[in-house]
Amino acid sequence: MKNCVLQCMCLIVLCACSHKKQPSAETKHAVKANKPAKTSITNKAQYTNPLFNQYVVFIKSLNLTDPENATKAARRYADLFKGQAPATCDTAFLIFSAYYDKLNNSLDDTHFNRADRSDTILINKVKPGKLPVKVAKYLKQLNDNGFTIIMEEGDTYVGQDRDFIARWFYDSVSPVMKVYLEQLNNENKAVYIEDASIIISAKRLVDREIWWEQFVKDNPGFISIADAAINQKSYLQALLQGTDNTWVMDDKNNLSDYFKDAYSYLLDKYPLSSAAKLVAPYYTFLKEGRRYRADSLMNVYKKEGITG
Repeated sequence: MKNCVLQCMCLIVLCACSHKKQPSAETKHAVKANKPAKTSITNKAQYTNPLFNQYVVFIKSLNLTDPENATKAARRYADLFKGQAPATCDTAFLIFSAYYDKLNNSLDDTHFNRADRSDTILINKVKPGKLPVKVAKYLKQLNDNGFTIIMEEGDTYVGQDRDFIARWFYDSVSPVMKVYLEQLNNENKAVYIEDASIIISAKRLVDREIWWEQFVKDNPGFISIADAAINQKSYLQALLQGTDNTWVMDDKNNLSDYFKDAYSYLLDKYPLSSAAKLVAPYYTFLKEGRRYRADSLMNVYKKEGITG
């Protein structure tokens, strides 16, 4: 009896489905017309080189939750672009880099919501063998695939370990791109701002600003020149305006020792640089106690887009 009832119910469902009203031709057309046009490279090529399109399709197939996808993307790059011209490899690297950044952001969001996230704060104090198994496995997965845990303001974040870039990409990109990536890697290992404070020496801050200034000047046709210019401007802004916790003026409203050292070093070692030409009059006004003139000059720099 029970089986008969079940058979009857199935028959009713089948009949209902077979008599379900189908959308009219007009309805189908309206639905299709209201769908946004697809712009992915699976339907519309974004590059003239088909290898780029193949790589973009592969990148789009990867999710933003698995750290191992960074290695998968790098390995696919190596397979597709082995033996290709350096300029081609540079463009392909930027496709990877955009995904790498997005994956990093997504992993950091996930990290923030981990129930055991507080355990990772101990990574600089506890030997790997003493970490909880789950946390140790998590950290290893990050480290094996181009990511690391960084600490700032007493909390931890997922960041990039750009030695991963060195392993997978330095041998194929152009010499200029390699120099650019090496500099980014060096700076990533010794960040200049932490907790809104400048944490590198005054001389090192100046050297970095000059490095980027010269790089931008020497490589106007570089594929990532806009990003290089942003880096240069960031250092220049820190040099001229300081940061929230590293002020140009001290508590007595005098030029701080840090920036006094920075400006003196800049003008002595790089007197012909663009940065020196901007700093020189500003430094003079501050040394002479003409704070109003110094502030007015800084406002001019801001209006001209020299600083933020």
